[in-house]
Amino acid sequence: MAVVLLSGGAGCAVVPTSSSPRAAEENSGRDTLIQPYVRMIATPPRENALPEEIVKGFQAAMASFDDSRLPIARTYLTPSTASRWNPLKETEVYEGKLEPDRSAYPKNATSVTIPLKGRLVATIDPQGRYHAVSGPLDQAFTLVKVQGQWRIDAPPDVRFLSSDDVKRAYRPVDLCYPSATPSPGLVVDRVWVPIEPSRGVPETRVRRLLDGPTDAVRDAVTTAFPSGTDLNQITVEGDTVVVDFTAAIESVQSDRIEAMKAQLAWTLGELAAGRNIEIRVNGEPFRDKGLRFRPGDYARFDPNVLTSSAQIYYMRDGKLQQAQEKEKSGGVPVAGAAGEQDVKFTDPAVSSDYTPRVAAIVNGDGVYVTAMSKGSPWRRVITGKKLTAPSWDRYGQVWTAEPYGLQQTRVWQSDGGPARKVLIPEELATSHVSALRVSRDGARVAVITDEGLGTTVKVGTIVRIGGQAKIDDMQTLVDARDEQKIVNIAWQDAADLLVLSEGKSGQELTTWSVMEGKIDPDAPSKPDTNAKIDSLSAAPGHVLAGEEDGTVLNYSIDKKDWNPVAKDGARTPVYPLG
Repeated sequence: MAVVLLSGGAGCAVVPTSSSPRAAEENSGRDTLIQPYVRMIATPPRENALPEEIVKGFQAAMASFDDSRLPIARTYLTPSTASRWNPLKETEVYEGKLEPDRSAYPKNATSVTIPLKGRLVATIDPQGRYHAVSGPLDQAFTLVKVQGQWRIDAPPDVRFLSSDDVKRAYRPVDLCYPSATPSPGLVVDRVWVPIEPSRGVPETRVRRLLDGPTDAVRDAVTTAFPSGTDLNQITVEGDTVVVDFTAAIESVQSDRIEAMKAQLAWTLGELAAGRNIEIRVNGEPFRDKGLRFRPGDYARFDPNVLTSSAQIYYMRDGKLQQAQEKEKSGGVPVAGAAGEQDVKFTDPAVSSDYTPRVAAIVNGDGVYVTAMSKGSPWRRVITGKKLTAPSWDRYGQVWTAEPYGLQQTRVWQSDGGPARKVLIPEELATSHVSALRVSRDGARVAVITDEGLGTTVKVGTIVRIGGQAKIDDMQTLVDARDEQKIVNIAWQDAADLLVLSEGKSGQELTTWSVMEGKIDPDAPSKPDTNAKIDSLSAAPGHVLAGEEDGTVLNYSIDKKDWNPVAKDGARTPVYPLG
């Protein structure tokens, strides 16, 4: 194998001249549209190679992405196998170096089996969905002689890549699609895609966007790009990223153009930072008039909904207070019933309306809502005695779960009117749900459930058809662990969920990618204090922890430290839509 450093935009190649080339990291200081990336170039089998060398060469050739059909990797296979082998069916990712068993085989053998053993850490399906897994990788390869040369016969329709191969050649891409609801807003669909040298990173992102969403969110989103739209090329002209599409794009409905521009701006993301974007059609202006825009004008479509400067709220003395810039100045009670002590309420959640609303459990008999305006009273919207803490989505709908019976659950939703029962899968209906949090973009729910074997965290997709909401595609994010109880969850952003658990060794705070099923190793850990966390909230770039001693702490992702927001009886910190 040869290691080549390629540019993501210009298509040039820089081949190291030393005899021992090494993988080079991307240069973050360069233009984001032409960042270089490392590519492995495959070599065919040498003459009279031993079976073990053929297997190792085949393994190495699978890490080349110069052609999706992997023509060099196929030269390690028998001719009949090479024509039907489908490496795109699934990718299995292993940790470390995959070593063959060096068992001896007869000198004059015409068929041998070489086992490869390792540790499986993930799979990537044909749509690019990354699934974290854990378990042994034990694969046997049968080799036969073809015209005196060893070749692999009938390998599995799987591509085996090391974690280093994936880091080098794949990129996680947040595709952005409009929600299926009429309201503005994008939903993130994260996929892992191989970067092809002839295309580069920006082109790979846009082409994958045009391919459509994954099955996980397909029924919850739509796309503004007309069917049949293809990408010609992406170029940079001064301060403008020019994205040239085929003629089909001109059939986009006029009322979908804004959503289409938002999709393109948010999917390109940092690659178009500081530039304008222009859409062209076969090199000509869009609809003869041109279509040029600034990505910053589409902040209202942000799938994370909140920014890092979102307002912080917390409870003190039975009232919901708005945090001030400096902790020592104390909080200010919010306007309306939530800022008064007349009614006892718990578990407040704040909407993102122009005049925010507060949802809370009042007197233990249901979810009540009040506006943050003078004289606004509490009004019950969902009735129930054991409802979970409410949470809001960006569409002004409040959600809660109702455990009932021995091991059953109902889920309710209200937009301020009568509560509506949400359709849920059997696995959720027959489990005990102790917490439910709707994501801010309104596309997913996360729940803490117990089916009798311990607490787990599951995530499902929200599908809306008319006025009826349904939770679908439930997936386990965090498995039950012995003597470890999951006590709280909170959405960080559109893709990440905070999970608080406790056991014999104390409390543990982890951040999980809901679309990849893995922990972020660089995320914040529990504050280094003796007090236990009893409440949790988060926003992009920040985490709020309410401790049982009456202190609210704020963690800044940028500064990587915890600092007090409020003390002296402050509890239950809340971000809007938290």
